Amino acid sequence: MVEPIFHLPEAAIIGREAMPDGASIRTLVLMHPKPVANLLLLTGRADFHEKWADAIHSLWAAGFSIASFDWRGQGGSTRLTDSGAGHIDSFDSWLSDLDQLSDWALAALPGPRWIALGHSMGGHLLTRWVGDPARAQLPFRKELDGLVLAAPFFGLGGPVAVRTAAMSVAPLQVARGRAAEFAWGQTPYGAIQRRPERQLLLTGSRAHFEDEGLWVEARPELATGGVSWGWINAFAESRRKLEALSLERLDLPVLMLLAAKEKLVDNKAAIRVATRLPNCRTHIVMAAAHELLREAEPARQEALAQIRDFAREVAR
Repeated sequence: MVEPIFHLPEAAIIGREAMPDGASIRTLVLMHPKPVANLLLLTGRADFHEKWADAIHSLWAAGFSIASFDWRGQGGSTRLTDSGAGHIDSFDSWLSDLDQLSDWALAALPGPRWIALGHSMGGHLLTRWVGDPARAQLPFRKELDGLVLAAPFFGLGGPVAVRTAAMSVAPLQVARGRAAEFAWGQTPYGAIQRRPERQLLLTGSRAHFEDEGLWVEARPELATGGVSWGWINAFAESRRKLEALSLERLDLPVLMLLAAKEKLVDNKAAIRVATRLPNCRTHIVMAAAHELLREAEPARQEALAQIRDFAREVAR
């Protein structure tokens, strides 16, 4: 077996946080001796700590103390299916987890300066969480100085006809009791996830792309396959709820980073959200695909510099 290329920093502390329903969420804390800010890192669908090892190291080197976790249903957290499908009943379940995990982050890292960075699905969930007026008085929300949305997932990429068909069929499949089953064309993690075609969707860095597969070989329990019908239906519901929020009233500064070579999510949907945010700066990383912080150089360094400079600008 070939050893993974990138490893988490030795100082990273891996732990667990118990949810009220008994689910166990795998957490990570990495302290910096002189942080620019504390960073709550919300990763994307199917991600796990080890996949983000090099990005976590780079964010720490850029001056951040970091708190992160594997979302419920993926990575080292409690799984929701036996098939390995990426599944959730409602994105609201993840937002409820974030209520508690944001309190955990505040307790885990000292200091008042906080930035939240949401990548892809994490960016979608972060925007909904921060934009929800019912959460305005939560402790972490009151401490938050700014948001970074990196390649945020506000719409599916790919051919319009395919995604429209999937979104229309999903509620029917859920009603038939097939919510946890793989949607059309979706499979358990395997050879299809390691094909060169998938790399083109994610990153120009061969090393970062291969590293995910090497970690899954070393620890198969970290793998998450394609999405379920329930996940697609839950996304459609979450998108409607996001659109209903009064994002125009959001008082936080926002940095939105978009990938010029994006094909996995819909940049047009992200730009529509950006236009609703009154204090949002958008930066396009020209040489990048979806995984901005797992990209080849110099695109990765460009994204990191944007995040670092934004934190220095807004952190109190």
